[in-house]
Amino acid sequence: MKIAAVIDNDEKIVPIVEGVEIRIYNTETSEYIDYPNPALELDEGRRGATLNFADNKGVTVFVAPPETFCELSYDKARKEHFRFYNLDSKLAFKQFEQKLIKGEIKLQESLPKPEIVPSN
Repeated sequence: MKIAAVIDNDEKIVPIVEGVEIRIYNTETSEYIDYPNPALELDEGRRGATLNFADNKGVTVFVAPPETFCELSYDKARKEHFRFYNLDSKLAFKQFEQKLIKGEIKLQESLPKPEIVPSN
């Protein structure tokens, strides 16, 4: 399974519009590749661009702290059958990886409505 997480310079998982890189993590090999976050080059459609990038890389799961998605990008993620690892707050990638390995974090089909920001 391939998982996408947007990370900042400190390797914390952050909302799409805050991160400098998108990390594609392969659960079968425990390896990852970092790519520049496509959202940083755009003024609008930022979340959707990063979601499309992840989709094109074969990702099926997105790690989502609050405000990762807006209404439009979340609707697109659901239509593309993405699933989610919902985080309560920003978390270091290494901590996320440990929680994933230990089974302390559960895969979800949807995200809580309050965590989705309005589309502009």
